[in-house]
Amino acid sequence: MNILWITADYFIDCDFNLVPYIRSLGVNVIWKVVKTSTHIEISSDLECSVISLKYKSLDPRVIFDYKKIFCDVDLDKIDVVYSDFVGVPFYYPYVFHKLKRKRRIPLVHAAHNIIPYKGWPNRFLMEKYLTYVFHKNQYFQIFSKHLIPYFEKHYPGKTIFNCPLAVKSYGEVTTNSYNVDPSKLNLLFFGNVKENKHLDLLIEVMNTLPETLNGRVHLTIAGKCDDTEMYEAMIGTNENIVAYFRRINDCEVSELFVKHDFLVLPYSDVAQSGPLMIAYSYGMPVICSDIDGFREHVTDGKTGFLFEVNNVKSLANVISRAYTNKKESYGMIKQNLEEYVDKTYSIHSVSTRYLEFFNSIIGG
Repeated sequence: MNILWITADYFIDCDFNLVPYIRSLGVNVIWKVVKTSTHIEISSDLECSVISLKYKSLDPRVIFDYKKIFCDVDLDKIDVVYSDFVGVPFYYPYVFHKLKRKRRIPLVHAAHNIIPYKGWPNRFLMEKYLTYVFHKNQYFQIFSKHLIPYFEKHYPGKTIFNCPLAVKSYGEVTTNSYNVDPSKLNLLFFGNVKENKHLDLLIEVMNTLPETLNGRVHLTIAGKCDDTEMYEAMIGTNENIVAYFRRINDCEVSELFVKHDFLVLPYSDVAQSGPLMIAYSYGMPVICSDIDGFREHVTDGKTGFLFEVNNVKSLANVISRAYTNKKESYGMIKQNLEEYVDKTYSIHSVSTRYLEFFNSIIGG
């Protein structure tokens, strides 16, 4: 099998373990990574071709950049094109045109978001663009099972592949940058701070913890933020919160996830979560909102904890529950999680499902 695999730099963490493993199974993968930002590093260890965009995505001249993706690819030898790149608004019109005479080649769009979340930049344009892609294309990878009924209702007759993200390992701990007291319940909020992720809710809970938990629960915030002043004002003088409002280097990720007890995801909506898969890779349970995008991955009290979305009291109760049960049941939760992850999210399990889907559509 010969695959042309196209990854956006902002989705590199979804594919950087997956593509090498699929290659290890004897599959020929031509891997193109589209670099849209100078702030995202592409490791030199990855065997991929990096296409740096000279023009902005809204500039029609960006098509000249997109041409570079295909310039050295013999499409007559390609069985499947897998596209983990969005490229609003010119990328897919160009790709559809490029593949027009190669109708035998299935083009699979990795649909991370069916409906753009609140606060998405150029949300109206994104909605129109995705609607165009969903109508025009035939094959889709939809990561979140709960979104399939919506997709099938609005875009009937499409060929859908559903598979979760694979676990995302950043290797062994090689840094010692974060001081964490293991006697406390150590919580982690990780990733870019966005409106739908409701960091404000988590900070409010930390600011109003009961006296019995004061000094016994610690929160580390690690991720890029566009409004640091607002969140720093919320944190104030709370010594139980430490914030690193910056992009976290890849070499630091493993330390954060190994040293903390729970990843907290207080999101109001989500299609799928990269931080969740990183946590699962390191055997870290999560505390997350009881919404469809998390409920399909977390069993309350068995592999993590769920709380009522946007409810301060509910989240506070869950954190209290996690603290109380840390000595008694934390080990069991981690064991349950390890078994669940190995069966559902391991790189072998996910890679096998990808290849089964690709084989099923080749020549279709």
